[in-house]
Amino acid sequence: MTTKTKVEKTKDLHEDMRSWILRGQYLRGSRLPTEAELSSRYELSRSAVREVVAQLKAEGLVASRQGSGLFVVARPTTALDAPNFVNNFSDMIALFDFRMLIETESAALAASKRSESDIERIEAKSRNLQEVFRNGGQGTQEDFDFHLQIAKTSGNKFLLSSILALQTGVIFSAKLGQKTSDLPRFLQSKQVTQEHAAIIEAIRAADETQARTSMQRHIEASLSRILHGQP
Repeated sequence: MTTKTKVEKTKDLHEDMRSWILRGQYLRGSRLPTEAELSSRYELSRSAVREVVAQLKAEGLVASRQGSGLFVVARPTTALDAPNFVNNFSDMIALFDFRMLIETESAALAASKRSESDIERIEAKSRNLQEVFRNGGQGTQEDFDFHLQIAKTSGNKFLLSSILALQTGVIFSAKLGQKTSDLPRFLQSKQVTQEHAAIIEAIRAADETQARTSMQRHIEASLSRILHGQP
């Protein structure tokens, strides 16, 4: 495994945090991960994390609150912020139908075009999610980061744009699933981790068919977890 330099890790942190905010993964007023969490997750010193935070403050995206942490203070308003983007379970199923169409192909393309560094980035997103699970968090943002990294690896800007456009609905549906499912949280996180591992293994093996199949199974299982708690 290639070891990233401090400059590369710092760049990753800045790009990820900026993406979280600009794409709505953390909405205005949301509290961001702590300095300690970011330091551990990205294997950076506290001073390096503070440098990134300072950049984001200069960009007018975040602000610190004494004794409370770091919060999002600004992000662009988009049409996807409309409350009726996912209005009911019919919309939810339509969203997952569309995800099935584009994310399975995203995974297949990623398998055909991936490099070793691409696989390392996907694995890093998976580890981030597992860490959040271990700490008792929901991991909705980190889960989306995993899918987004696969889309980036596909090398197709139209697939990437489509997945980004779905972000609000995907995160909303994930949070809804966590509220409605009667599966224990630890079991949900175990299932997601196993499903992600199967996708990573297929992409690593450059197996387009298996990558497509593994992503399909994951999306089907995700929808099932949401619907599982419904009457």
